[in-house]
Amino acid sequence: MLTFVLGTRPEIIKCAPVIHEARRRGVPFAIVHSGQHYTPSLDELFFQELDLPAPVANLQVGSLEPALQIATIIQRLVPVFREIKPTIVLVQGDTNTVLACALAAHKMDIPVAHLEAGMRCDDWTMPEEGNRVLTSMVADFHFCPTALQRARLNQEGITEGVHVVGNTIVDAALYFADVARSSSSIIKTAELNGAPFAMLTMHRPSNVDDPKRLVDLMACLNTAATASGLRIVFPVHPRTEGRLRKAGLWDRYANDTAFVMLAPVGYLDLLRLQNEAAIVLTDSGGIQEEACVLKVPCITLRPNTERPETVAAGGNILFDGTDSVRLAELIRTMREKELNWTCPFGDGKTAERVLDILSL
Repeated sequence: MLTFVLGTRPEIIKCAPVIHEARRRGVPFAIVHSGQHYTPSLDELFFQELDLPAPVANLQVGSLEPALQIATIIQRLVPVFREIKPTIVLVQGDTNTVLACALAAHKMDIPVAHLEAGMRCDDWTMPEEGNRVLTSMVADFHFCPTALQRARLNQEGITEGVHVVGNTIVDAALYFADVARSSSSIIKTAELNGAPFAMLTMHRPSNVDDPKRLVDLMACLNTAATASGLRIVFPVHPRTEGRLRKAGLWDRYANDTAFVMLAPVGYLDLLRLQNEAAIVLTDSGGIQEEACVLKVPCITLRPNTERPETVAAGGNILFDGTDSVRLAELIRTMREKELNWTCPFGDGKTAERVLDILSL
């Protein structure tokens, strides 16, 4: 029994192509949900839009501090594994769910397949970095998006079971972008009316947890976008909304005509917004990848990225700071680029390669 363990919106999206390919091949599989993301807008909606079967179990871990969250997932996952008897457990990415599942499966002698293996940003202030590295220590199959991750794993002494397969974000984005064009009404609903806009996503602790940083960054984004003749369309993650409210910023920007503040949107709406945007501003790894696939210029609001291929390809650039003049310059530079870079993450057949390697 191939078993997918996932817990967040990006994991659902990136596991979806492998789940669909398993279903197409008639491979028995089960989905286990940790409940790390649990609001309908970050969970149920994505299962519906991506046409995925319901999980056989939901661990309902909810929001806990990281150590307790990982411990709780392990504790609740063990009896589920005993019942469904996985032959291989597949995890994706770098969340607490990924690390907890990898540790539980390893201790139960169940092979672990890690989708999107080998990514590193060398910034250990990011909790995801520890999750990535530790998962690599116990995984049996390492599915790398590009040769860069294979080389990094080799440097760390991991040479067995390492495969370059591409990234399932290409599989998902290429297929569902076409669906989004015909079915998403977000452009009309948000009353964007053809005016150029920047799509913003922002949720990382380094950007939203420090009130001063958040105040300065929001002001920087506002000034730079206005100077660039752009409105900012901002689907706001629940965590970010809480930080904005705590910093006394929510009412200010919710009533600012330069901003279009949206509740969290589904995957199809998110793809439609990216496709229509003049530029993407984000601190999300997955959004960096999708923008690169969709040929939309991207500015990453971080000093580093575990997706350096997007920068090397020419579709992404890093911005760390709150200098609105500098950000406006970068917006102009990226908007003037020809949208002709080559996507470094594969040809949209990653899911097929993964199941071929697993002999499923």
